[in-house]
Amino acid sequence: MQIALRWIYQQGAIPIVKSFNKERMKQNIEIFDWELNQEELDKISQIHQSRFQKAEMFVSDNGPYKTLEELWDGDV
Repeated sequence: MQIALRWIYQQGAIPIVKSFNKERMKQNIEIFDWELNQEELDKISQIHQSRFQKAEMFVSDNGPYKTLEELWDGDV
């Protein structure tokens, strides 16, 4: 889990975690004590990613996103 959290953080996003387990909360804070190197980042980027849902409910002729390509920046 910490590798995924660290990867998210290094991408410039802020991971939001939910835990009431003190040990897990401590482990989650420890992602700031190290970083993934470029080789590790490259390996992670090779993992196939897909979206669970296309989110078609957010697309509308009257809304800010007219097509799925606009919503997902061309990566559908």
